[in-house]
Amino acid sequence: MPSSSQIIHKRLPSPRGDIEYIYNDEQIIIVDKPANILSVPGRTPEKQDCLIHRVQKRFPKARIVHRLDFSTSGLMVIAQNPESHRELSRQFQNRETEKTYVAKVYGCPDEPSGEVNLPLRCDLERRPLQIIDYQQGKTAQTFWQILERYEDSCRMELTPVTGRTHQLRVHMQALGHPILGDELYAHETAFAMADRLFLHAQELIITHPTDNNRLTFLSAIVPF
Repeated sequence: MPSSSQIIHKRLPSPRGDIEYIYNDEQIIIVDKPANILSVPGRTPEKQDCLIHRVQKRFPKARIVHRLDFSTSGLMVIAQNPESHRELSRQFQNRETEKTYVAKVYGCPDEPSGEVNLPLRCDLERRPLQIIDYQQGKTAQTFWQILERYEDSCRMELTPVTGRTHQLRVHMQALGHPILGDELYAHETAFAMADRLFLHAQELIITHPTDNNRLTFLSAIVPF
């Protein structure tokens, strides 16, 4: 049977800081997205301020390749032209890219590392929530490793094999250790322990779209 979650709280956040440009050449741009800004515009006028529109003010031909959740911060790659966009999109679709996140979660697992394999689908009646569904869900796999233990929480490294919407957030909730500050999936105590979602895309590995070099980008600072 599908499992479900409740929206029990809501926060009205504002974008935190400016976009940091990590690298750029004629083919790609690497940015460090702040929390609480959309990757792409929404449908309503108040949702037009977004990462790609801000980047296009500096790089007019920039094209979005992938997204991070509104509340998630961290590294993203943006294409500079249609050819690079096509190649990078292919890499993401074929799971040839690698992404590593850092999260701070409620409590701490007993084991130092592990894996979550739980299929996910959209809860059609409560978008944008995602739910675990063993019948209709899409395969979703996450590896996790504890980086540091605290009294009531821990810092974890999360490596998604698949890239489902809210995958890391739902998988950590299912593990019994929701990400702090998660307004969609954390219980009230875990939500109140942080003033933002404590999830950051720290490392991104791609193949350069023209010279085929394997490139690794690291975010200098995890902002929590």
